Amino acid sequence: MSTETDGSSLSLFKQLEITRFDRAQAATETLAGNRSLLTTMELERLNGILTGKSIEQSDPWRTTPATISLPSGKTETLSILRDPKVSARDHLHEATELAENGHIIDAAVSVYVQLVLSHGFKDANRRTAVLAAHYFLLRYGAPISGLALHEIGLGDLREPGQIEALKDTISQMAKFAAKRKRSDTP
Repeated sequence: MSTETDGSSLSLFKQLEITRFDRAQAATETLAGNRSLLTTMELERLNGILTGKSIEQSDPWRTTPATISLPSGKTETLSILRDPKVSARDHLHEATELAENGHIIDAAVSVYVQLVLSHGFKDANRRTAVLAAHYFLLRYGAPISGLALHEIGLGDLREPGQIEALKDTISQMAKFAAKRKRSDTP
């Protein structure tokens, strides 16, 4: 079942996913704008917006092994090495420390990569990671669109050079955003 939107056909599921991402992005922007800390509880809330499930309905954290398909076509089975909530907390703490020390791009890339690779949620891991990266970029002065971050084409972050390529891409986006912001200022 699909519907026409702006001349292109999108499934209802895809439209719902986009709407949920927009809502979660707005929540992320409010967090960053208020200079609130991004905590595991907030990550849970963002993941719940993305998946359409509240924390009361379902615990979003993955507690069993998961098999994922990588962009290369390979599949990988991820086991649980430790509590995913504790891992996420540690990743957020590390990213906050990097950002507080002026390494905004490193913070965003670090939290994104760690959340994607740890695959701590049952669903919406990449989108949740995008929102976490978006939060750090906004809060610490590199206003890049969350949708633009979401649309970055990625390979397998486990492959050599992929993380550095991601960092380069986000750095270029931040430079462009800063340049655009300067030209918009009277």
